Amino acid sequence: MDWEVWLILCAILIVGEIFTASFFAGPLGAGCLVAALIANADGGTAMQFLGFSVTSVVLLLALRPMLMRLRENKSSDDSITGIKIYVGKQGRITEKVDAATGTGRIQIGGENWVAVSDVGIVIEEDSQATVIRIEGTKAIVSVSENP
Repeated sequence: MDWEVWLILCAILIVGEIFTASFFAGPLGAGCLVAALIANADGGTAMQFLGFSVTSVVLLLALRPMLMRLRENKSSDDSITGIKIYVGKQGRITEKVDAATGTGRIQIGGENWVAVSDVGIVIEEDSQATVIRIEGTKAIVSVSENP
């Protein structure tokens, strides 16, 4: 009967870890699993608590700092993703950029974007332009100095 109680505690702690990602409940849940195995093998109450304590402490001391660093590194990752990858890239104007007529398109890599001049000048078709920023679905571009 003891092993069932340990197993229920294990399940509660593992589910709690899934929802909190604190890296605290998981090692305690693993300790409960070890205690459940000891209880199932007819180990005494002292052995169950010893198995729980040793497993929990070792996992908390060994894994928690490493997992916390990993989580911090992921959240502070400076890699550029999404539409920000286009900022600073050069592309070819495929349709004349003209604010007066509201036209303009730029080819950046394999993507074709609506282009708007950053200073309102006309940029002719087949010119090179650099993406200054992305605003919604529009690429704000400037004439490239190195065509």
